[in-house]
Amino acid sequence: METRIPPPVIDGLALLAVLLLWKFAPSLQIDAPLEIAIAVGSLLIFSGLSMSVLSAGLFKKKKTTVLPFKPQRTSALVTDGFYRFTRNPMYLGMALVVLGAIFITRQPVGLLALFAACAYLTKFQIKPEEKALEQIFGQEFLDYKSRVRRWI
Repeated sequence: METRIPPPVIDGLALLAVLLLWKFAPSLQIDAPLEIAIAVGSLLIFSGLSMSVLSAGLFKKKKTTVLPFKPQRTSALVTDGFYRFTRNPMYLGMALVVLGAIFITRQPVGLLALFAACAYLTKFQIKPEEKALEQIFGQEFLDYKSRVRRWI
């Protein structure tokens, strides 16, 4: 793998950036109804956490590794559940949590941190994972990759 930083740490840093903006840059906050921001943000956070947890559960069910730095230990290609719609539902779920925080804090500048985290994960985590999965599963992974998008 090209990175040794766990993906939750990357998204945690993006979340921290959003919270720091909220605390130290209130002038960047948009004027939106707080009740709606909290409702939408909470829904995104709940959805993201649920997506990540349920998707990790599929790995356990298939008895394959969920460790992002050990793709060579993968013993099964997971293509059901949320994996029918995105090849990276755990990472997408974490991104939804950050997006939820952006809504709640009403800090649209936080989108820059979210986009940076997603770009970093794509380059240094997801693409190397895809190379490893292609080596392990060959045509089966290539077929899956051709019909399911990387993110959404």
